[in-house]
Amino acid sequence: MTASEQVDAEWLAQRLTATSSKDLGHGLSRLIDGGELPPGAHLPTIRDFARAAGVSPGTVMTAWSRVRDSGRLQTRRRGGTVVAAAPHPDAEPGVSSFDWTHVEMSVVTPDPVLQPDLRAALTAALSTPDLHAARRAHITPELLRLVEPTWPFRAQAWNCVGGGSEALVLASAAATGGAVSGADRLIAVEEPVSPGYLEILRNLGISAVGVHADEHGPTPASVAAAVRSGVSAVVLQPSGAYAVAGALSAERAAELGELLSEHPDVWVIEDDSAGPLATAEPATLGTRLPDQVVRIRSYCKAFGIDLRSAVLGGSSELVERTVRLRSFGMAANSRILQNALAELIADEAAADLMGRARAIYGRRRATALQAFTEVGLPASAGRNGFVVWVPVPDETSALTNLARQGIVVAAGAKSFVTSAPGLLRLSLLQLPDDVELIDGLAHAVRAAIHSADREYFD
Repeated sequence: MTASEQVDAEWLAQRLTATSSKDLGHGLSRLIDGGELPPGAHLPTIRDFARAAGVSPGTVMTAWSRVRDSGRLQTRRRGGTVVAAAPHPDAEPGVSSFDWTHVEMSVVTPDPVLQPDLRAALTAALSTPDLHAARRAHITPELLRLVEPTWPFRAQAWNCVGGGSEALVLASAAATGGAVSGADRLIAVEEPVSPGYLEILRNLGISAVGVHADEHGPTPASVAAAVRSGVSAVVLQPSGAYAVAGALSAERAAELGELLSEHPDVWVIEDDSAGPLATAEPATLGTRLPDQVVRIRSYCKAFGIDLRSAVLGGSSELVERTVRLRSFGMAANSRILQNALAELIADEAAADLMGRARAIYGRRRATALQAFTEVGLPASAGRNGFVVWVPVPDETSALTNLARQGIVVAAGAKSFVTSAPGLLRLSLLQLPDDVELIDGLAHAVRAAIHSADREYFD
């Protein structure tokens, strides 16, 4: 076998007959040390090797991680996993060759290893009896049968659209579409929020009003102030996926429900972007305000963006507006995609993988928070947070200094409507499962924040 060659999964499985992660790791190390897998050789994907070897993807991922930790493997973004070059004899012992440019931290992109293989679900969905029916299915019976019992309140109507971002934009446009002609179109959004969503609102001519949140969710005082400003809707993030701390509590949801019950003309959009990755069903205002609330449950982070499916359930009037906004009511999500989603929701193996993903993302979150705390940086994250927030005195300086080291993170200011203290936003979903590497990241961030001499990073 030559360098840069793609290793065949069946070939590798014949040489690695073990079934435990420990023994698989030892066997792979022997192949590398013995020269059968030369530097630059591309390993098969974890899913392909797991299928060929008859073991679980989780077992393979643990084995590959063991070998990676020894310095024998490198994982490159979009380049797969390759056999690393042997360390230079003059290299300093213990210095990692890990390259942070291969870790996506500026955009919240899930770890593909923790997403299910879609082939079985899509194949099963092709057997849908009404596959070529002329009538539109805004939600298929199979999908509705599975999501309705798990919805946190009794929804009046349903819609399935092309992903969580589309669902949020549709709901926002629908909620503000009834504004008086010539009047400002205002919508309140819980901060921090996805920068892309704020940009879309601006393009739609909708002005965002920032809502402050604490560890229990949006504060009643901030929501009340937004309502007084004339907003048509309030967008909440009950799972706390982008929260600086905490998530919406049941007690806070009850307070907000009481407050907004006095304003029946204000819609409530609950954006559950975590979906199956949330540790528990997030709190809702829907039980108190069924006529005002629509909830979005996104499956993109959990099952993959190519599934292109998110479910909206809630107020019949607002859901019907989202239906009409999609090509004047003529568009509907593919029955194949909807029923593939239903297959995944019902699949025990997918549920087990989601449990593993929650645990791994939780460990990455905890490891990062501990590492930053130990170097004196008061980092924070939501309970189901996809990102870690690090306070900085100067965002631009910190971002520039980190970029000089190949570490690319996001500016926190872009996630806020109102002025906010300087923050760095680091996506944690693709962080390596290596405490020493995360400690090194924390030290690099601290140095980038406190360094007065940029030449230090040259």
